[in-house]
Amino acid sequence: MMRSKRFGILPVLAVLVMALLACKKNKEGEKTESTSSASSGNEVGVPECDEYLTKYEKCVSEKVPEAARPQLKSTVDTMRSTWKQQASNPVAKAGLAQGCKQALEAAKTAMGSYGCTW
Repeated sequence: MMRSKRFGILPVLAVLVMALLACKKNKEGEKTESTSSASSGNEVGVPECDEYLTKYEKCVSEKVPEAARPQLKSTVDTMRSTWKQQASNPVAKAGLAQGCKQALEAAKTAMGSYGCTW
């Protein structure tokens, strides 16, 4: 069953908030290693985040109804911009990998109604 466009946006925003909170949490304590190199093009520079964005964009482009795409694409652009900015700060970058893993797991559920496979 297809969910309304409005309901579909809320889980996406929740994913973004969760990822940002995970990054902030790690800022204050735990350090994690990321095997990324410098960002280039549309990449964040954190493999887990780049994987999430690639899969999410594919889902939006291929499965989401045309009328809902602009809002979701705007959300992705906001996430990418925020994550790129955080990746430029070594302290904040440490939490991005875990935050993006959590975002991917949440998106699997949130975007499942569109028939996206991850």
